[in-house]
Amino acid sequence: MWRQLKFRVPDVVHFGIDTVKQLGEEAKRLGAGKVMVLCDAGVAKAGVAQQIYDVLEGAGLSYQSFEEVEPEPSIETLNRAADIARAGDFDVFVGLGGGSSMDMAKVVSAMMTNQGSVQNFFGVDQIPKRGKPTIMVTTTSGTGSEVTRMAVFTDKQANLKKVVAAQNILADVAIVDPRLTLSLPQSVTADTGIDALIHGIEAYIAVNASPLTDDLALKSIAQVYSNLGTAFAAPGNLQARYNMSMGSFLAGIVLNNAGAGAVHALAYPLGAEYHLAHGKSMTVVLCETLRLESLACMDKFANMAQAMGVDTKDMTQWEARDAALDAIEQLMKAVRLPTTLSDIKADKSLVPQWSVAAHGERRLLGNTPRDLTLQDVEEIFYAAF
Repeated sequence: MWRQLKFRVPDVVHFGIDTVKQLGEEAKRLGAGKVMVLCDAGVAKAGVAQQIYDVLEGAGLSYQSFEEVEPEPSIETLNRAADIARAGDFDVFVGLGGGSSMDMAKVVSAMMTNQGSVQNFFGVDQIPKRGKPTIMVTTTSGTGSEVTRMAVFTDKQANLKKVVAAQNILADVAIVDPRLTLSLPQSVTADTGIDALIHGIEAYIAVNASPLTDDLALKSIAQVYSNLGTAFAAPGNLQARYNMSMGSFLAGIVLNNAGAGAVHALAYPLGAEYHLAHGKSMTVVLCETLRLESLACMDKFANMAQAMGVDTKDMTQWEARDAALDAIEQLMKAVRLPTTLSDIKADKSLVPQWSVAAHGERRLLGNTPRDLTLQDVEEIFYAAF
């Protein structure tokens, strides 16, 4: 089959130890001036934000910080940051931290050049113009937001997670400096690390997967699987942090080009209901979702098992599939993540409404290798208890 393929990445990527020192020069290249830095209180308290401010000052740039980004940021916080951005007339926007801070920077930037409410931006390519220039500086190894065209927000009124997916919010520059991840708490290392693993897995089995993404997806799975335990157990191990940064970076690239699937769709109503970290909202349904999907792509599950270090030579395809799922579950338990809905004390009576919400995520369900009916989605939720 002759397929037309598209591959999307930021214009410039700096990866490696101390690459954060490139921030000032990149900001000046993009027209700063005046810089707005968006981050959360944890990044500021850990001293990571100050490193960024020092780099900007060293480059002779003025800046203003917004340190109020919360996990899965609300539309209200986004609008507040946008009001400050309009008043400040900034040239360049820097997202510093995990996915939430980077998502905020992407969309605040877009709101500087596009008319209307953020409610108009939800969906696929609903942002007609590029925003002000953006630089993403990641401090975690998981979300991949530094290289994706996605941003996730919480609509408190609807009690839903809503997604902006637009080429016009893809960063101009991504900076991945593994040294910035050394201060991550164990729980965040686990949450974001499993997020990266799931990105690699879902992108690998996605309908939109391609030869351009498959090899990178398997490499990301291998890197994250073999290094997450070390990064969790020995947070100061810079080699493990470097390898996790690489695995997360590759997972973000394949996510941006092949997309996510049913695991993300099922996680959204759970995250909104129980205010879970994104990683945890996926781990509780991960294995059961993959088990049901696997029938459509058994060969890929054998390949994933091999990427995770399983010797599948004498296994049937069913055994290789089960070995892959067992390996994933072992890792999740080792880094103290919940693996069932019972682990988070979920209410089984809510399964029907979660199922409707998840099945309505057509962007994600349409990228899933198995055609999942509403009944299939309900089956996954019930099996996950």
